[in-house]
Amino acid sequence: MASYETLGKWLDTLVNIDILGRGIIDKLYTGAYEKIGEPLIYRAAREIKEAVGKNDAVLIMTGFRTPPLYVQETDGPLGAASLARTIDICLGGKPILITEPVDASLRILKAAVRGVGLSVMPIEEICKESYKHSASIVGFPIDEEKAKEDAKRLLDELNPRAVIAIEKAGRNSKNVYHNQSGLDISKYHAKVEHIITEAQKRDILTIGIGDGGNEVGMGVIEDVVRKHVPYGDVCQCPCKGGIAATSKVDVLVTAAISNWGGYALSGMLARMCNKPEGLHTQENEDLMFTLVISEGAIDGDKGIVERSADNVELGIHKSVLALIRQILFHRPHPVIRGEIISV
Repeated sequence: MASYETLGKWLDTLVNIDILGRGIIDKLYTGAYEKIGEPLIYRAAREIKEAVGKNDAVLIMTGFRTPPLYVQETDGPLGAASLARTIDICLGGKPILITEPVDASLRILKAAVRGVGLSVMPIEEICKESYKHSASIVGFPIDEEKAKEDAKRLLDELNPRAVIAIEKAGRNSKNVYHNQSGLDISKYHAKVEHIITEAQKRDILTIGIGDGGNEVGMGVIEDVVRKHVPYGDVCQCPCKGGIAATSKVDVLVTAAISNWGGYALSGMLARMCNKPEGLHTQENEDLMFTLVISEGAIDGDKGIVERSADNVELGIHKSVLALIRQILFHRPHPVIRGEIISV
């Protein structure tokens, strides 16, 4: 069988296919790979597996609210839910998911988590008891000062061993958050960078997953984003500071669609733990999309409530998930394995 590093390389190739034709994901991936020096999915999975043990808390942050109504998009929550399932089943950890403190966003994330088979428990309960197959969901402040306070409090109380941000709006060098069109969306998004900062002070592993350069963690390749991403260097809002996010993480994972990066990372962890069931199924994928749109989630590119993400229809997302599973868990043909076949 192929080594974990080789499998990671194949997964990197798969999830960084420029299916949207934006012309930037190759640049983002190359920049991230040059910083890390090995396949991104492999490195992130290895670091998480080494850091997280039974009953350890893992914070998973997501949330990108799309104008003009500023509703949560479908890209992000599904990848976060996939990771929550894997952390629970494969590592025995306690996934704590964090998003905007808005009822609609919380309901959408809760729907995604239930779609992968996990129960949603109050954070007080999940911290006290060793509940299996459960997760907690927390709204994090949009207000700057309250975010600073809550970041310290959360990390003091939970002592997480890893913090993962997936498709989480990140701010630029002028502390302004932008969408891909270079417009200011700061007042609609949680200031989760304070969690990253606190985690790094405490030597807690930080992972970022993104697809556009304006997400938490993309500061690792800020120069690449500024050079190659539209509005990366100069945005359309009055700040003129560009959409390039400045927050840095220990391991940055790029993907053409952020959910795919989450799925590939989930699959790699499941393979390393020899637990294929840790990766959610195509049936889970179908159910997640159905549940999140029933709560009002929209396709971030189209602005429509439908079972798609980033203008890519559900069937393709299910196919990518199937390919991830095939790459990681297929059994080679006997002839390839070198076994003798009687005739």
